[in-house]
Amino acid sequence: RLARSMHLASLQLGVLTTLVETLALRDRTTARHAAAVARYARELAHEVGSSEADQDLVHTAGLLHDIGKFALPDRILKAEVLSDEDWAVIRRHPQDGATLVGRLDGYGPVADAILYHHEHVDGSGYPAGLIGNEIPLTSRILAICSTYDTLTARETYRSPMTPQDAMAELRRVAGRQLDAELVSSFIAMLEREGPVTFAHGDDVDFEAELAFERRARKIAQPSLG
Repeated sequence: RLARSMHLASLQLGVLTTLVETLALRDRTTARHAAAVARYARELAHEVGSSEADQDLVHTAGLLHDIGKFALPDRILKAEVLSDEDWAVIRRHPQDGATLVGRLDGYGPVADAILYHHEHVDGSGYPAGLIGNEIPLTSRILAICSTYDTLTARETYRSPMTPQDAMAELRRVAGRQLDAELVSSFIAMLEREGPVTFAHGDDVDFEAELAFERRARKIAQPSLG
């Protein structure tokens, strides 16, 4: 039975890896963002005292948090201007991603992290309008890391912010959009590590972050199902 479970976990990991690699080939911007979020999320989870297993979980969720965009048409992925209808389609990606990942045995916590990473602590987010600690910790971590990387990345629609300006923006929305305590921990971590060695998300190596076989195997163990 153990051998069968390990074989199933290996097959599931292969499916997820293939999906992420395919998304990377289709949309390099999303792939780089996923790698940056995964790295930031692992570091923030460590910063706030999460277990190694939870650090592994949030890292994997970071890599997969936008996997729902796999279903988006190319015209939306490549559009410079989006209509209200386009945004409605994009807003479905957390649910689509969570549905996809949640079908795999043992990946329920990863699916939950993906599903709720666009929730806001004041209840104004989506898809469920959760408030404060109703939002899983993993999702609150992903929200901060995703926001910071989007603000500082070179390939987004706007001109990138400096790390200092991005941290100021995180402080501005803390307590409304983002978890205030986690924002404080994230900023403390960035200030300690320095913008060159850690805060420059564009320098993330996607292939290195994608090498998550060991971590994903832990998450897929039957005891976590």
